[in-house]
Order: sequence, then C-alpha cells, then structure tokens
Amino acid sequence: MSCCGVFLMSCDTPAAPRSRRPFELTGWMVAAMLVLFFGVIVSVNATILTVALRTMPGVETKSAYETSQHFNEEIARQHERDARGWKAVATLARQGEGASLGATLADRAGQPLSGFTVTGRLRHPATSARDHAVALNERQPGRYEANVERIEAGSWILEWQAKRGEEVVFVSRSRVTLPEK
Repeated sequence: MSCCGVFLMSCDTPAAPRSRRPFELTGWMVAAMLVLFFGVIVSVNATILTVALRTMPGVETKSAYETSQHFNEEIARQHERDARGWKAVATLARQGEGASLGATLADRAGQPLSGFTVTGRLRHPATSARDHAVALNERQPGRYEANVERIEAGSWILEWQAKRGEEVVFVSRSRVTLPEK
C-alpha cells in the first residue's frame, strides 16, 4: 500500500488465466443445424415456385384435345385467307395510361374492305391474366379502331378476326410493342 491508500500491484505478476471449456459439438446442435439448413432450402423453393406459378401458370387452353379437333379447320381458314390475298396492318399506340389499337384491312388491289364485325384480343405473352378483349369499330372504310383504357408497356400478341354475319372471313395474329408512357 502506498502513502495515499492505493494498492500498487507489481507488473511482474500476470493475471490468472480463465479456464475455458473446449468447444463440444453435441447431437442437439447438429440436429438444429440440419433443421435450419433444410428449412431455408424448403422456404426458398416454395417462394420461387409460388412466384413462378403466379406469373406463368403454363395453361394455354382448358382442353388440348378440344383445341386439336379444330386445328384442321384453322388451317383451312388460313388457306382461304391466303387465296383471297387480303392484307392487314395492325398498330398499337400509347394514349396516356391506355392505348389506341388500329387495324387496316385491304384486298389484293389495296382497296379497303369494310362492313365487317371486327373483334380482337391483346394477349400478354406470359399470362392470360393480363389479356384485353376489344371490339374494333369501323372509323373509315377498311380502318377499324378501339381504345384500351389501361395497359402496360411491352410486347403483346394481337389476335383479331373479321366476321361477316357469323362467318369468320379473316384472322390475323401479329406481335406488337407498346412503348412506355
């Protein structure tokens, strides 16, 4: 002890080492690590599977058999269209949040074809949940137009058909791109 009542310790004396218990891997620790590892794997896989099925369900038709029964009719209709020599041009242009869809139908000589009932569908390439069905109105001879109120930008498949009465006389399918706003 010093004169002021403070204990002075010598630098030569090291502190007593603490006794450390060596690491011991127990069965409970291994079991917990395995459960945690496989729990992470299963939860990540479940999340990825859920997101994949919501964005692309993989179902194109309700019954592939019934669709296949109409395949030959569709081929015959395409041959009739080609024999007529009709030409179609489709446009899709941004209008605010929506878009303006236009289709021009002309015969072999370039004369407009009018008097048809024209319906169409803008199909999203990934999922049918984003599809838009439209009825096109004839604004001028051979020019059919419709507006879609809200549609997102990107690539779309435009399918449209012209009917005279109940007979489908023209079918067209084309890829169109809608730019950002």
